[in-house]
Amino acid sequence: MAIFSTHLLNSIDGTHASDVEIVIYKVNNNNKVVFLEDKTDSSGRMLKEFELTKEDCESDYEMIINSGKYFRNTSEIINSISVKFKMKDSEKKYHIPLIISPNGYSIWWSK
Repeated sequence: MAIFSTHLLNSIDGTHASDVEIVIYKVNNNNKVVFLEDKTDSSGRMLKEFELTKEDCESDYEMIINSGKYFRNTSEIINSISVKFKMKDSEKKYHIPLIISPNGYSIWWSK
């Protein structure tokens, strides 16, 4: 069973970014299909467990974070964050934390 998780931190005030809409798309040959949709919890986290097929492990993924809605559209430039990644191992935990603000973000890969 694979696990995907993310943790969003608000860089403006240091709080957890809760209730942020997240959509993860599975991308094959420029065709995007919703893989999962959820919101971060009160601690700014989202965690999902799922089975990955061989095809899933060969696919690309794109996570869209609706940061504009979270920051109440305080930025006229950035309204969402896109993170592209792969999940090549069906038994691995994939954790992608981000520090977000209305004007930018910082991301790192966590093992």
